[in-house]
Amino acid sequence: MIYVNDDHYSRDFFTARFNYYDTLPVLRDCAGQRLAVCLTDTAEWIALCLFIKQKKGSVFPIHAATPLEAARRAAHRADCHQLLFHSLDNPIAMSERGSDAAGMLVQMSSGTTGEPKTIARTWESIDEEIASYISSFSLAATMTPVVACPVTHSYGLICGVLVALQRGVQPIVITQINPKYLLKKLRTQPQHLLYASPTLLNTLCQLLPADARFHAVMTSGSVMPKPWFIALQQKTEFLFQQYGCSEAGCVALGQSLSAANAMGKPLPHVDLIAGANSDAPAEIVITKQGVNIFTQDLGYLDAQGELFFVARQDDTIIVAGLNVYPQEVEDVLLEYGPITDAVVYKRQDAYAGERACLKYVARESVDFNHLRAWCARHLAPHQVPHEFEQVDEIPRLPNGKINRKSLANAVAVSPA
Repeated sequence: MIYVNDDHYSRDFFTARFNYYDTLPVLRDCAGQRLAVCLTDTAEWIALCLFIKQKKGSVFPIHAATPLEAARRAAHRADCHQLLFHSLDNPIAMSERGSDAAGMLVQMSSGTTGEPKTIARTWESIDEEIASYISSFSLAATMTPVVACPVTHSYGLICGVLVALQRGVQPIVITQINPKYLLKKLRTQPQHLLYASPTLLNTLCQLLPADARFHAVMTSGSVMPKPWFIALQQKTEFLFQQYGCSEAGCVALGQSLSAANAMGKPLPHVDLIAGANSDAPAEIVITKQGVNIFTQDLGYLDAQGELFFVARQDDTIIVAGLNVYPQEVEDVLLEYGPITDAVVYKRQDAYAGERACLKYVARESVDFNHLRAWCARHLAPHQVPHEFEQVDEIPRLPNGKINRKSLANAVAVSPA
């Protein structure tokens, strides 16, 4: 049914695990119960997730590296009844509240724009997403998913693993995220479809031999910087991108990408509205079964109905009444020779309301005055960063996202 790194787990393995789970009261009677699960064995976690889904229970996956006290706090925030930590034999009682009305997958939002929120989605809604994803993505039917992202997160779990199992394909889950090992593994699967974050994809792209190419790649989580996107596009036969949110899962899928921020056509199980064009982006609103989900993302739909992401609403910088979209400025800054990575974020300003600020990584020491003058030639006045700081690394979350809010709260170290 699945591979984890080099190890194969057959249907017999899953049958045996299901039979064992049925001997444990905490699992046998899990219908309506919300179980927090933190396991170090990836195959065990996937088997347990499938079992809880079948039993109409609810599951809150916690990353395997999480220490016990942090797992307790997370399980408490998610209002779980029990915590299974590194073992199935000694469940830790958490909440005595009533049962969930339906079985659910429970996750936390990324927290990049505020306190993480608990998001619970019914298994029925996830099955609907899977069916919609498969019907819209026939191009991937003969490909082997190589899932090089956490399967405790929706991207890896639903789109990488559950979609593959529904198709009748054996996914390969990679937990040894060593780029050289991963490239070697991809070579053994000529028809691979690699699910990974933008950051990992950029690393792999740089290490890929000049005469080699990726067969198919899926990116999600954050928009790639333009140079990363172009480099990956040149080395990939099929480059895909998907868009979604914690509340709705995947809602758009790009199969022929014209730009780094192209998210593709909406999936058929949702309706989606956004701005009219790049000059007039608006909040992306997802409607599913009559319920509106406000994403707080700005975007637009082009004449062909393809979705383009522009910025998070909270990340948009308003300078003297004019909008500055960080990704747009970052893409321009990455054209400045020595700069290899950049992030633009906002600070409050007594005169302009807000100002754009810049942290960047470069191959050599960059003269601030020269860079500022270059920006003045390539950007509109309101887009030119007010503060510049050269750093060794831009901090990113595992999914490639940047917490711009935390950068805004840090103390600036370079002059305007």
